[in-house]
Amino acid sequence: MSVDTRRRLVLAALLLAAAGIGFSIGKIATAPAAEASAAHRYTLRVGDKVTIPAVNQRCAVYTEGGSPELYCARSQRPRHQVTIFRDSILIWKVGNPDRPAWSGKP
Repeated sequence: MSVDTRRRLVLAALLLAAAGIGFSIGKIATAPAAEASAAHRYTLRVGDKVTIPAVNQRCAVYTEGGSPELYCARSQRPRHQVTIFRDSILIWKVGNPDRPAWSGKP
């Protein structure tokens, strides 16, 4: 084997090792946004608004008929809206609040 060929193989091996180490450090040092905030718990009151960037949602706490509800929808071009009551969850298509697309119990 010539000296140039050996030099190229060593250089390629070093480059691959550096890339592997860099990827490993980056993977360990950073966590996805959804995992980073999983340990936090927040208490929302009527009138509070929150944004959840990991799922591109905006939520707000309102009252309807005297009962608190958590209402969530995408901030731009929402297709569905979600309302969470104490005893039920309703999902409907935007613009059609009379007929839920899905409903269930929490």
